[in-house]
Parts: sequence; C-alpha cells; structure tokens
Amino acid sequence: MPFSRRTSTASAAVAFLLGACGEGDPVMLEAVAASCSGGPAQHLDRLPSGAMVLNAYFLQEEATRDARRGAAESPVLEEVLAKASALGVRALRTNGHNDALSKVGDTAIQVAPLEYDEVALVGLDWVLTRARFHGVRLVLTLGNYWDAYGGARQYVAWAGLPQPVEGDARFFTDPVVVAHFKAHVARLLNRVNTVDGIRYGDHPAVLAWELLNEPRGRGLDKEGARLRAWIDDVAREVKTHAPGHLVGTGEEGFEPSPDGYDPGFWSRSGSPVLRTPGASFTRNTASPYIDFASVHFYPESWGLGGIDTAEAGARWIREHAAIARNLGKPLFVGELGLRNEGTFDVSQRRALYRGWLECMRKEGVGAGALWMFANDARPEAWDDYTFYYRDGTQPGDPVNRYADLVMEAAAAERPGAAVSTGR
Repeated sequence: MPFSRRTSTASAAVAFLLGACGEGDPVMLEAVAASCSGGPAQHLDRLPSGAMVLNAYFLQEEATRDARRGAAESPVLEEVLAKASALGVRALRTNGHNDALSKVGDTAIQVAPLEYDEVALVGLDWVLTRARFHGVRLVLTLGNYWDAYGGARQYVAWAGLPQPVEGDARFFTDPVVVAHFKAHVARLLNRVNTVDGIRYGDHPAVLAWELLNEPRGRGLDKEGARLRAWIDDVAREVKTHAPGHLVGTGEEGFEPSPDGYDPGFWSRSGSPVLRTPGASFTRNTASPYIDFASVHFYPESWGLGGIDTAEAGARWIREHAAIARNLGKPLFVGELGLRNEGTFDVSQRRALYRGWLECMRKEGVGAGALWMFANDARPEAWDDYTFYYRDGTQPGDPVNRYADLVMEAAAAERPGAAVSTGR
C-alpha cells in the first residue's frame, strides 16, 4: 500500500527530532522507530498481544544430528528452548522443512519425491515434543522460496522441468509440482510423532504453519492473482489436515507494482526501492484460508540507511497493521533484522529494535520475531544477524546484544480483546 504523502504527526515528530539530535543519535532513532499512533490489541491464538517470538531456524538439524548419533537428547535444542522460555518468549519460528539434496544422509527430511529419512523426521519429532515441555509454541515453515534447504527450485527439479532456478515460478503453477507439494504437506501433517504419539496436525506445540518462507511472485502475473490462487489451494490443504492450527503465508509484505518497484516504500530522497512485482500482501491476507498477516523487514537489504530506516520501519509496521485490522486478522512480524556489521553500530541497532518493538506494542501487533537467536556454540559468522543469551550472563550483558530487549518486550505484552484469527 503506498505511503501517504500528507504531513502527519509522525513526520512532524521526525522533523523535530532531526533538529534536536543528530541523524544517528540512538535516542532519536528509538523515538522515530516508535512513532506509531496505536491500535486495538490483536492476538495469535491464545497468545497475548505483542507476544515475543524468536527465529531459530536450525532446530530440526541439530536434533536430527543428535538422534542420528544415538544421543538421548539434543543439547542445542534444549539450550535454545530453555533460554527462550527464560526470556519470556512465547514461540519460536523454525524450519518444518528440509529438502536439500546436499543434506541427504545428514538432516534432509524429504530425500526424493515423497521419500523420507526417518531419522530426520525423528529430529522434528523431538523439536515438537521438547517445545511443548518447555512451554514454547512453534511457527513451522513448510518450505522455502529460496534455495536454502532445497527450496522451490528443488521441487521444480524433482518434476524434471528444464533449467530450474531459485524461486522458480513453476513451483506455483505447474500441476505436477503443486500436487507434489500438497502431497508432502499432507504426509507431514498426518505424521504421528514417535515420541509423544500426537499427530502433527493436532500437536499442541504448534502455533502456526507457514506455507513458505518468503514467497514472491517473480515470473507470475504482476497483480499477484496467481500467487493468491496457490495460497488458497495449499492453505486449504493445510486446514484439511491441521484444522485446529493457524495458517500464514510466510511472506514479506509487498504489494504489486507494474514497473518493478514497490511504490509504498520510499526513502526521504524519493528514491524507490527495487522490488519484484507479482505478490500482494492485501490480496494474500484476505484469503479465507489464511488466519494472520505476515511481514518481514530487512531495511539494509532493501537499500535503506540512516534516519530513513527508523521511519520506514515504523511505517512498515503501522501500515501493514492497519491493512490487517481492516481484514479482521492479526499481524505477525515474522522476521526483523539489522546486520551486525551493517550500517549501524550496536547502540543504534538496539535503539531501532527497541523503538520498533514499542511500535508493534502500540499498534497491537499479534507477535513479532527478531532474526536470529543463536545457541552459544554457533559462531558469529554463521549468520549476519546473530544474537545470544550466553550461559552465565545477564540478558543485558553486551555480549548478548538484544536479549534484554526481548525480555523487556515480553514483559510489556498487551492484554485486550482479540481480533479474530479466522478459526
């Protein structure tokens, strides 16, 4: 949705703060990032409004490697779940898929079309069972648009189609590919957990299933109708096998634009940020089979820097929250990330995160998730966005970067009447 060009209270506040502080001043960045007007509390299932979620995509892999070596438990899985619980985190967003041929014999779940590695599935069994034990819910992705862990390209390759590419549009349109993905979804959701005997589609540890991590519409119609048709089809399949669970798209939140730009995302200089047309956040969220709205925000990857970042993030949150409210659905900010070695130093990143988390609270956003929470042994270089809650430290210790911000936001969760989740 295009941003309003009208002078607003928020933009006036930005101008005042820019005059009072330097553009990179953390106090100013936090205030601008928090410049949201407010909205009614929204809820994902029974979670309080503003619930804190963390991304830890690697849990199935860690559990599988421990299961394969005959261990009784997975130390990394236990560490992440225990620390998330200690920080007040309500859920973890993690991979419920692994289709990478490079990981066959290691952690790949689907090793060929509808052929599975039982040990890799046991690893996912452990994730579900132990999350329930620790009182942490799960948001599980069913696949990936990108090449990591197989992605759309792998399904297209399995179908024998020529020259598969990352984010291949045929993943959404080829009947053989779509049928394969739906059959895989049905197989997964009907699996009975070997540890606790609960079918995945009924498992109380699951908060939500996301159809795909960051689906985009490259190569489809510019208006996003074909992606919406795929969402309806696959989400209906998920609902059939997991009727008591929430379903989301897993998307980033873009709107269509025929010239290849997202006209709703502008810097103060007026320069548009290049985007791929073919997806419509509003159209997708309106699907009767989708229970909540999904957005991600990576400003540095999208060409933003400086003061633009604080205001753009606040706008991204408040305008998507408004669309979701109009559709009667809560908003889930599924990924929010600033690079550790990017545009901002740690004090500025902390200010931006604290401001955006406050913005989410004001807007009544259902939940928000920082990218990405790491176990202690995971190297800094593993991911550009890592943060920790290291053994023997307090959340506010500088070595943890943002753990105290997560705890603060969890403590500030909002009560209030729920917006319907479509269930």
